[in-house]
Amino acid sequence: MTVYRGVVREGKVVLPDDIALPDGTPVEIREITPPPPGRDEADRLDRLEQALRASGLVREFKRPPYPAETGDRTPIRVEGKPLSEMIIEDRR
Repeated sequence: MTVYRGVVREGKVVLPDDIALPDGTPVEIREITPPPPGRDEADRLDRLEQALRASGLVREFKRPPYPAETGDRTPIRVEGKPLSEMIIEDRR
């Protein structure tokens, strides 16, 4: 399937000049609208989830946790043996 992009002018779909489809060619038109300004991330994810479910591409949509985790996630320096070595020693 080839995808052509055009715009509607005076109620007709106008394709770029380099595309010429023969008369009688069956076409399918889908409206592609940009997201309205001011939509937040949750609304955008809602619309994405609905589109993916409607297309049959997904059955379950797992969302990231909101609000995102905050806090200092800088690694700390620990003295001694690595934890993995300590666990292996304890298991012997």
